[in-house]
Amino acid sequence: MKSLLISLLAFCLPVLGFAQTPVSAAVNSAGWKRVAFVNSASGRGFGKVSVYSTGSSSTPYHLDIEWFKDWSVTGGISISSNSTSGYWNEARLTYDGDSTFIEVNFTRDVGSMAIISDTYGWNSAQPFSGILPNGGGTVRALTKVGKLAIGENLMVAFNGNVGIGTLNPSSKLSVNGTVRAKEVRVEASPWPDYVFQDGYDLPSLTDVKNHIERYGHLPEVPSASTVEKEGIDLGKMNALLLKKIEELTLHLIEKEERINSLDERIKLLEKN
Repeated sequence: MKSLLISLLAFCLPVLGFAQTPVSAAVNSAGWKRVAFVNSASGRGFGKVSVYSTGSSSTPYHLDIEWFKDWSVTGGISISSNSTSGYWNEARLTYDGDSTFIEVNFTRDVGSMAIISDTYGWNSAQPFSGILPNGGGTVRALTKVGKLAIGENLMVAFNGNVGIGTLNPSSKLSVNGTVRAKEVRVEASPWPDYVFQDGYDLPSLTDVKNHIERYGHLPEVPSASTVEKEGIDLGKMNALLLKKIEELTLHLIEKEERINSLDERIKLLEKN
């Protein structure tokens, strides 16, 4: 029996040592607030801090923050949250004196909430309690709230948009940088084979010349200023470029037929 009790204590004590105890906190105004801190070893460490709302009949909002700070000035932060709009929209890592602070940008006051600092990691942060103090200090890392956010490296927004190198993806995939791939397949419709169909109104070269002189670009093709501002749709642009090639091909065929006809007339005149 004695050996059994010793075995149970050996099993339970490590578990009890790693128990997490949430602290109660509140936010009295919108803005950057400190939720946890590390004030030893130059603020160095890494870990996880979770913030969640309490005292409501609705499903609580939560915010999970994973952070690190090294000996020098390097810091990193990644976050995930189920809050689509309420309570918070950003988190950051700041450094002031010899302390590192995990801060959250609240969009409103929050009367009842809890903060937990996960005990995994090293030199884990200590949560603030009561009315949270205002944020400040030198920013080492910052990211916006989404379903998943890792600085400006990766953002998965609540509307399903994904951003790489940007915190504000405006489309299903927004990339601020170079994309390298073995193959890219783009759907484009309608494909401009209709240019070769009977009844197509082929613009004359005179009309094309007049348009270029007036606007400085081909008909239907966006201007340089528009492309610089809005970018291009790869599918539509490829279809448009093919359309211009097909129109140009029709003009070349027409010119070749006229040249051949003139050659025949010249040969006939020379023979006579």
